[in-house]
Amino acid sequence: RRERPHSGSCPRARASPCEAELQDLIHQIDIMVNNKKLEWERKVQALEARMDVRDQELANAQSKLDLKGQEVGILRQKLDSLQKTKYEMAQDFEAQLQALKSQFCKLTQSYEK
Repeated sequence: RRERPHSGSCPRARASPCEAELQDLIHQIDIMVNNKKLEWERKVQALEARMDVRDQELANAQSKLDLKGQEVGILRQKLDSLQKTKYEMAQDFEAQLQALKSQFCKLTQSYEK
């Protein structure tokens, strides 16, 4: 309970109606302040709980994103490997085609003689 200095309007000798009313008003204000404090504390707790949930959701999303990033890296390596294989096969087929053309030319020349 807070003690307030007496003003000149309320006598100090006995608890006057003015002082009692003032004490009651102070008590009501204390209750209102306490209620508001409790309300704000509940709101802060609710916001902190929501933030915790959001932080967890963010961590899960980040984890999934990291996993997808790793998958993309693996798929890029596979793509590079497939492109290299495709290029090597094309080179191989080109060499075989040239060899077949050469054999064909030799056969046609041999046949014409």
